[in-house]
Amino acid sequence: MSKQSNRQTWAHPWSYREGTIITVAILLLGFALQATSSGMVLMVARFPLNLLAGLVFLGALIFLFVFWQKHPAIKWLGSVKAALPAILGFTFMVLLMGFVKQDVAPETALAKLLGLNHLVKTWPFILINLYLMILLGIVTLKRLTPFNLKNAGFFLNHFGLFLVLFSTALGSSDMQRLRMNCYEEQTEWRAVDNSGKVFELPVAIKLLNFNIDEFRPKVTVVDNQTGQVVLNKGKNQFELLDRNSFDLYQYHLEVEQFLDASGKVGESYFQVNEPGAAPSAKVKVTNLADRTEVSGWICSGSYVHQPEALKLNDQHSLVMLPAEPRKFSSELNIQTKSGKNLTTTIEVNRPFKIDGWTIYQLSYNTEMGRWSNLSVLELVRDPWLPVVYLGIFLMMAGAGFLFLYGKPKNGGTEHVA
Repeated sequence: MSKQSNRQTWAHPWSYREGTIITVAILLLGFALQATSSGMVLMVARFPLNLLAGLVFLGALIFLFVFWQKHPAIKWLGSVKAALPAILGFTFMVLLMGFVKQDVAPETALAKLLGLNHLVKTWPFILINLYLMILLGIVTLKRLTPFNLKNAGFFLNHFGLFLVLFSTALGSSDMQRLRMNCYEEQTEWRAVDNSGKVFELPVAIKLLNFNIDEFRPKVTVVDNQTGQVVLNKGKNQFELLDRNSFDLYQYHLEVEQFLDASGKVGESYFQVNEPGAAPSAKVKVTNLADRTEVSGWICSGSYVHQPEALKLNDQHSLVMLPAEPRKFSSELNIQTKSGKNLTTTIEVNRPFKIDGWTIYQLSYNTEMGRWSNLSVLELVRDPWLPVVYLGIFLMMAGAGFLFLYGKPKNGGTEHVA
């Protein structure tokens, strides 16, 4: 039997065994605290208290390293034998967030008790994050001496990751994610969070115009008795009205006329440009089985007009589905308390940034569709984000140093990553 296997647990030098025990104990303690608090949502204090707490933590970490760096426990905390189990524990929490949907109402009593739907704001995540920051802080301080180009790569890597964890932990309570309803030709400066709390912002927004570009609507065949879409080889079948003719289920369709915005007069539809105008099409349908033909209009309907289907026979009808948006955008006039006054257009995946706020195009009045006079915006403010970016930049710089200068001598077993 090897000497390592004969070593008693907690006898120095500590190994992966103690690292695993400590990591598992931290996670179990965290879940126990979360359960005893009935799954409460934990929030870090806002600025400036969170900054003060961070400075105290940094001061305590530096004091611990300067005066106790020769202690075996401190040496072990700066080793890979402590870091690897901690990283695996942190990874477990991150993976758990990927498997359990976050920021939604819990579906089970266990999910509510353990806070599984808001893991970032729970005891186990906060404790394992704190533990990992302590390990990173110690190994970062160790890399300060001797400070040379080879050591610089390791220092930048670890210090960059430390900054990312440090800033995300402290800045979580300062980040604001708000929703604002803007109506055309009205100025709005109030927004609400997920709980419905109203905030008055230093940014006032006036919706000048809201635009939607739509795809051609789709058509499908439904069963007259059940109203369900007819299955074709076990699958629902839909076709886009972007062609003059095509086959759908057992029918051949010829599009004789298509109107993207129309109103009904008598038995026909005519192109109009007024609120609530809906897409419509005149089609000729041939049953491929018995060669019978049916002609008529179909319409997707809107909040003004009723949808209209074309009865093909006793079994089936042809229906047009509401058009899906290709893209939607808002033309905004934005004024700030700092004196800025500008006009811009935002759309999905093309936000606009001003005075620390990022404005996203979120939604609109889906019932009114292309005629919506409401644009729903999301406003996000994260004052700690520049620190996160700095940490990422330092990690990239550290990777560059390691690529150019390689590992420092005698550094293969002492670093965290």
